[in-house]
Amino acid sequence: MSPKILIIEDEEKIARFVELELGYEGYTTTKAFDGRTGLELAE
Repeated sequence: MSPKILIIEDEEKIARFVELELGYEGYTTTKAFDGRTGLELAE
């Protein structure tokens, strides 16, 4: 099982770049594009 990381970033292109890099390193990612959604996903 790979480690999970929550990406909270309002710029979709930046979030996608970070997601690709972390995926390459073996992480599973979830993205949120605002703080409220990020907090909901983190709970």
